[in-house]
Amino acid sequence: CEVGVHKRPLKIAMLLSGGVDSSVALALLRAAGHEVTAFYLQIWFQEDFRNTWDACPWEEDLAYCNAVCDALDVPLKTVHLSSEYWDRVVDHSIGEVKAGRTPNP
Repeated sequence: CEVGVHKRPLKIAMLLSGGVDSSVALALLRAAGHEVTAFYLQIWFQEDFRNTWDACPWEEDLAYCNAVCDALDVPLKTVHLSSEYWDRVVDHSIGEVKAGRTPNP
């Protein structure tokens, strides 16, 4: 088997951000005949943005993900990780800043 050439389609799970890079990667995988399931990670609480800005950026990203997946006939699943993200990344970063260090989440 040549590098990058498979005799049968692969089942692939991939993260989709709503940006160009992951959308093109998804399109290339589908064009190669692979069976892909896309996952969008929701890591922000809606109220976090509504209290700070009038827009909620993750909703726009998710809309792009839905549009790309609809166009490519790929199932999209949203994984809600807001609490986990807060506990493991945001809380840690706040603690590091309070301690006078630059966080590296």
